[in-house]
Amino acid sequence: MLIQVILVAILAAGPALAAPQPVGRECVKLTQQIGRYQRDAGWARERENRLWEKASLDQIERLATRRAKRCPEFHQQESMIGRLAALAVKVGELAARYYLLGL
Repeated sequence: MLIQVILVAILAAGPALAAPQPVGRECVKLTQQIGRYQRDAGWARERENRLWEKASLDQIERLATRRAKRCPEFHQQESMIGRLAALAVKVGELAARYYLLGL
């Protein structure tokens, strides 16, 4: 009886276990690609090449959308890192004002 219950549970869970799950490496690879295209967009902006910049920004949007669908937990971590980075910038600006007023 116990073996039958276990077999039924395995058969019921089979399709869920067989579904492709995003691999952490895929999320990292998408993030690296986004970073590369952000760099390319910056280069295009410096060279005033609007077509190259637009193509890079469009690719960033496609990759970010794909990453958001495949790796929702990765997106949550990135948004928290972005908030912490913004906070660090504000703290740095306040520190600079404090120390420069002493000059």
